Parts: sequence; C-alpha cells; structure tokens
Amino acid sequence: MTFRQLLTPVLLASLLSGSGVFPLEGVATVPSRPEVVVTAKPVHQQLAPLADLLARAEGDYDSVNRGWAGDTPQGIKGLTGSSFAGFSVRRVLEMQSGWLYAVGRYQFIPSTLRFAVNSSSVSWSDNFTPEVQDRLMAALILYKRPTIISYLQGSHDNVGAAVRALAREWACVEYSNGRGYYDYVGGNRASVSRAEATQMLQSIKQAWQTGGELP
Repeated sequence: MTFRQLLTPVLLASLLSGSGVFPLEGVATVPSRPEVVVTAKPVHQQLAPLADLLARAEGDYDSVNRGWAGDTPQGIKGLTGSSFAGFSVRRVLEMQSGWLYAVGRYQFIPSTLRFAVNSSSVSWSDNFTPEVQDRLMAALILYKRPTIISYLQGSHDNVGAAVRALAREWACVEYSNGRGYYDYVGGNRASVSRAEATQMLQSIKQAWQTGGELP
C-alpha cells in the first residue's frame, strides 16, 4: 500500500490544495532554497586595482595637461571652475581640439579618447564622470591593448608582453631598463616599475582564474 493510499480523502484533499506541508509528527520538511545567481562585476570594476596603480602616477579624475606633463597642476577645476563630471564627453573632446591635451585620471589624449568612446558603450553625450572615465580606461585594455586582456583571461602567460603593452599605453609604466616608452616626450617619466606592474597583472589574473569572474 502506498503512502498516498494511507491518507484519508479529507486529509489528502487539504494537502493538495493547501501549503503542501505535511502536518504529520516526525515528518521533516526541507524549505526550498532561492536560486543564487553569481554575476561578475563589470570589467572596469574588476580592473580597479590596476586603475589605482596607474592613477598614482597619471593623475586624478580632474587632471589635465596642455602638452607637457604637470603643466596644469590646478586641473580642470582651476581652469573652468567645474569638475569634468560637469562636461559631456563631446565637450571634453572639443576642449582638447583647442587648449587641452591629456585629460582625466588616465590622461586620455584626443585620439585615445576617440578610440575608447567608439569601442565602448559610453555615449558622446554622457558626462565625463569618474565612472565613465573608468569604463573608457577598461575599453583601452579590452580593445586597444589586447595583449593585456588576453593575458588576464589566461590566453597566454607572457606577463612581460602584457607589461610592455601597458607601458605603450600609459607613460607612467616602465617599459624596460628603468625607462618608460615615452620618457622625456612631453615631460613624461615612468614611475611605476615593471615589477609593480607585473605583480599587479599577476594578482588580477589569479583572482580572475580562481574567482571565475572572467569578463
């Protein structure tokens, strides 16, 4: 005889139409568990440690230069009275065509800014906020310097090549023999050593491989 047959018709009807919890002594119930969906953070957030390392030498979100590294210590606020968050990306590019050169935390020059916007989901009408700048920095890693992102994703293990690609994009990173790729061009001088850059890329790669948060 089955368990269903042991139940009285009245009790069976109440169970099928009710909550489904058996009111029988000694019968344990297991509550259902909500499904957990693990979603990887956006890539610009995953790259935050690298971004912070670059910013240590490149500048902050309101940094600018007019052709020579360090020539405008007051930044965009000193020139306009406003932070970059108050200007659209299009307006920032217009400024670059006139009297600014490198802008923001990652010192985007005009051609680099155009590339980053065109390679990302950032719109020209978006304001040049810290988050937008971070997203544009990530676009350079993803699309302009694929040697870096392919290393982080595990497609190759040549960290030296990834560091050299990083140095070709950001003047603050040592390229080789203590010098940056752009040393003495426009007043640039590398201040992030190859060892620091290597350790940072290795750390991010390990976190991505073990945490399963590959972009």
